[in-house]
Amino acid sequence: MHMANELLSVPVAAGSAAIAAAGLGFICRKVRQIITAEKLALMGILGAFVFAAQMVNFQLPAMPGTSGHMVGAVLLAIILGPHMGAIVISSVVIIQCLIFQDGGLLALGCNIINIALVPSYLGYFLYRTVTAGPFNSLRAYVGAVLACVIAMQGSAALVPVQAALSGVLAVPFTTFLITMLGVHLLVGLVEGLITVAVLGYLQQVRPDIVVNSLPGKVRLSKKAVLATLVIFTIVIGAGISLLASDKPDGLEWSYAERPDQPDFEGIISNDSPTIAAADKLQARYSLLPDYSLRSSVIGDTAENHVEASAGWTSFAGVVGSAATMVLIWLIARVLRKKERLQA
Repeated sequence: MHMANELLSVPVAAGSAAIAAAGLGFICRKVRQIITAEKLALMGILGAFVFAAQMVNFQLPAMPGTSGHMVGAVLLAIILGPHMGAIVISSVVIIQCLIFQDGGLLALGCNIINIALVPSYLGYFLYRTVTAGPFNSLRAYVGAVLACVIAMQGSAALVPVQAALSGVLAVPFTTFLITMLGVHLLVGLVEGLITVAVLGYLQQVRPDIVVNSLPGKVRLSKKAVLATLVIFTIVIGAGISLLASDKPDGLEWSYAERPDQPDFEGIISNDSPTIAAADKLQARYSLLPDYSLRSSVIGDTAENHVEASAGWTSFAGVVGSAATMVLIWLIARVLRKKERLQA
């Protein structure tokens, strides 16, 4: 659900970037006191895991022309809490944009709001509301699924709002909104099941690693659990990502491309020269555009990627996961250092 530059006007993109920056600044102040060395390691590894998981587009049931991928914001919020979860998923979005040209450069603010901030807090609130009171495994898993579905719907609804405010829609707002909500209802359901699977695993091996500790027996050390998450990340990023669907994701299918409908015409009209310039700039300097191999040197205006071998996709998965982990660790260390200096 990464928005492209063409979905926005410059004023909306700038306003969204300001809101996202202000939100992240507020969150960074909140997390200074709660980032421990132990949490720092978990944040980095979970960020890498979510980056790898987002590379796996799965074909949506009953919709042969489109695909979806998990976002992971609700999962991170449940495990780490909404503040640290939002920092981690924002780092994922930033790496995807700057290195892989996944999401527009001018749309980065919107993508942080839609993919990180809104689902982290909305999903966490819904999960905690459903699971309030004595712990019950069934209620916890139902709460996780509902949180994923509703948070995904909230995020999906923001895209048509932002596009409508930008004045780029060539169809009625309600048409785009209903399409987005329908497609992402299915994506949210699948993400909910993935979230339940991860939480179920943690409950079986190390329930106290979750911020509001799940009941259960500790069967593995924390280092062992982190090691298994690293293994899962490598397997997903380097291996399972090769099985990802090549169909457009839910957002692209909703407004730009429908392989199952050859006569479909895109519903966005944006002739802004600033938007076009941002696209060219991003294409020039993305290291692995579209998780593939560049066909030109950095800074060249030639075609920015080519059909690469499976090895390059695996390489992109590993590099992206590692870059995400490093960025999260750097951010967390800076925040911890500032907290110590102010103490």
